[in-house]
Amino acid sequence: MQLKAIIKNMARSKNISAQIVLQNYMLERLLERISSSRYKSKFILKGGFLIASIVGLDTRTTMDMDATIKGLKVNAESISNMLNEVCTIEINDDVVFLLRRIEEIRENSDYHGYRVALEATYPPIKVPLKVDITTGDIITPKEIDYEFKLLFGSRSIRILAYNLETIMAEKLETTITRGNQNTRPRDFYDIYIIRKLQWQNIDPRTLKEALLNTCQSRGTTHIIKRYDEIMETVQTSNAMNESWKDYQNQFDYARDIGFNHICHTIRGILDDILE
Repeated sequence: MQLKAIIKNMARSKNISAQIVLQNYMLERLLERISSSRYKSKFILKGGFLIASIVGLDTRTTMDMDATIKGLKVNAESISNMLNEVCTIEINDDVVFLLRRIEEIRENSDYHGYRVALEATYPPIKVPLKVDITTGDIITPKEIDYEFKLLFGSRSIRILAYNLETIMAEKLETTITRGNQNTRPRDFYDIYIIRKLQWQNIDPRTLKEALLNTCQSRGTTHIIKRYDEIMETVQTSNAMNESWKDYQNQFDYARDIGFNHICHTIRGILDDILE
């Protein structure tokens, strides 16, 4: 069956757009090359692409890849060299990658890193991809060896990745410190869906340690202590409620989840681990 037909069938079965499936397929093609490269011990997957793998693409979609790098000097030249080498790896999938440009990430002071634009080609299909690469992230206790299940077939690849506690800690820190200025409703959704689907795999003591380490690294320990009053402000903010409604309209999987319920969930997690 043609790739287009396979992607359309999966999109229909998962009730998501074919473009999202195609985008994630191409990101997987890149990730498999990384997993078989000499950089596999330096590349640590995080962010929405990892969360989508954990909870399912029909439960959390993404269009980009995020990673942190360890054991390698992070600058435009080193990242370009790494990805250019990765792009030349052949794995018999008929996909060709081209690095288009690389620029420093400036809009997020939490990280130092680079945004890389690539193009994946499966003739005649061309798909633009974005990969954000950072360094200096605090992972508690450490990264894990993660089994990343591929979209098609029953294969999986091994890749280093954030553990669940660090994923959750960063989301909680961001949600509280940005408060009602947070323009990313997906942060709220991610906390909710991980709490719902993966809580049994999270150790509360490790989560607390990860949260405190993240706050210390970002200089926000004094803010996280005010989580209760901050969440009250968030929950009653008209702008935040409207932002959530927009997110619900955009993604079917969020449609039946009330913003009050999500705020209550976040408060409950922080009550459990901080008090």
